[in-house]
Amino acid sequence: GALAGRASKAAINGLLGQVYLTMATTLENNKAENLTNANTYLLAAYNLKTFNTLAAIPYADVFDVTKKTNNPEVIFEIVNLQGNITYASSIAANNQAFGETINSRRAPTGVGGNVTPDLVLDYETGDPRKDFSIKYAADTRVLDWFITKYRDASEAATVNGYGGNNFPLMRFADVILMLAEVNMLQGNDAVAIQYLDMVRARAGVPLYAVARNNAAYSSKYPTLKLAILHERRVELAFENHRWFDLLRNFTTAELVTYFRAKSQANFGNAKLSNFTTKDRYFPIPFDEFKLDPAKMYQNPGY
Repeated sequence: GALAGRASKAAINGLLGQVYLTMATTLENNKAENLTNANTYLLAAYNLKTFNTLAAIPYADVFDVTKKTNNPEVIFEIVNLQGNITYASSIAANNQAFGETINSRRAPTGVGGNVTPDLVLDYETGDPRKDFSIKYAADTRVLDWFITKYRDASEAATVNGYGGNNFPLMRFADVILMLAEVNMLQGNDAVAIQYLDMVRARAGVPLYAVARNNAAYSSKYPTLKLAILHERRVELAFENHRWFDLLRNFTTAELVTYFRAKSQANFGNAKLSNFTTKDRYFPIPFDEFKLDPAKMYQNPGY
């Protein structure tokens, strides 16, 4: 609607809650206070929802370009103008693989936005979020998965691929799963599971109490923390949350262990053995370092 793209009270509370959650999990001091504040502001954002249950909003509707003006789940987003050369989105067209037309009327010129097998295998059997978010391209030039979450093959987007997809920066499923994370960290597992199940119920996958009795699920996600991380990964795939989720949940050393325990076969040419403790941070730009070499530090490993 008219407020699309503008920061609302829900967005402000949600973002502040996210900041406190990040502080609670990455700083040594004031963890309990930061978690309390995170819960306060995330709950304030959640209570501003205009729908009864998340399950009332089909997952596909959140990304349906024809329904973006009245989508009750999106809290804050980047707005794009369909058919406009300057303000349109090229995400749909750029992610489309050879031989495919699902994303855009623009003819594909490459393999699209590739998806690691590690993510493909993280979707549970029958999870509709997989079928909506990714697709296997059978063209012999591709033979791989590509992103379909942001699609606009309408005539209005034209053969130039001027899509009208808005890009969500924050939506209620994100807030709900952060509330699950906060409550888990505060030791309120029962409450955390209630929030987790709100998202799983909408997806139509088994609730947590049932899923954790499934050997395939419990072996991959033996703790509530890993279950919440998994849910955020498949629910919010390609919405630019994953790296920050990992930083909140693992120390630097744990992050290296986490990645190196994965199968290299599921990461293609990206060598897991190259991931080290330095990769938690970017290097300080050399131009900045030169301004004051005596006082400016460099991040470890660079």
